Amino acid sequence: MKIIILDDHSLFSEGLSKILTPIVQKLELDTFISIKALKHKGLDLSSYKLLISDIELPDEDVFVFLNYVKSNFPDLPILVITMHNKLSVIRKCKDLKIEGYILKDDHECIKKGIERVLSGEVFYSEKVLETLNILNKKEKLLTPKEEEIITLLAKGKNNHEIAEEIFVSYNTIKTHRKNINRKLGLNTNADIIKYYYKNYI
Repeated sequence: MKIIILDDHSLFSEGLSKILTPIVQKLELDTFISIKALKHKGLDLSSYKLLISDIELPDEDVFVFLNYVKSNFPDLPILVITMHNKLSVIRKCKDLKIEGYILKDDHECIKKGIERVLSGEVFYSEKVLETLNILNKKEKLLTPKEEEIITLLAKGKNNHEIAEEIFVSYNTIKTHRKNINRKLGLNTNADIIKYYYKNYI
C-alpha cells in the first residue's frame, strides 16, 4: 500500500511512519517536506491509497494543492494532521470534502484516524468536531446583518462608516454592536476583531 506524507517536520513524518508500519501491510511510504518537492518527483498520485498532509507549509498554499488533488484524484483520500484547531481552516477542509482531520496533539486518535480513512470512512477528531459545534452554535445566534457588521469592523471601519455603508442609522449600529457582544460574550471592539480573524479567516 502506497502512502504519501506531506509535512515540513521530518521528525513528525518519522513518527507517523512508525505508526503506519504495523497497521499497513506491504507499506510503501513516500515523504515530502514541500509541495514543490512532491511535484518535482512527478509521482502518479492515482497509485496511492492515502495522502497525509499538514495544512501549513512555508511559502506554499496547501489548500490550492489539496483542491487540485480532490479535483484530479477523487479516489485518493486525504487525512489532514495539523496544529490548527481553527474554524475557518476546518471549514475549508469540509468544503473540499477532506476525509480526515486530526490535531497533532490528538496522539490517541492518529492510529484510529488513519485506519478509518483507509477504510473509506470520514474521521474528524473529537476536538475538531467540538470546535465546529461550539462556534457553529455561536454563529447561529448571529443574524446576517450582525455578521456583516463584524466583517466591516474587522476591516477597520467605525460605527459611523458602517452605518453609511449598510444604510442604517448610527443608533441601529450601536444596538447591533451590543447584541453581538452579548451573544458572543465579547466586551470590546478588539475582541470582535480577534473573533473574526480566529473564525472567519
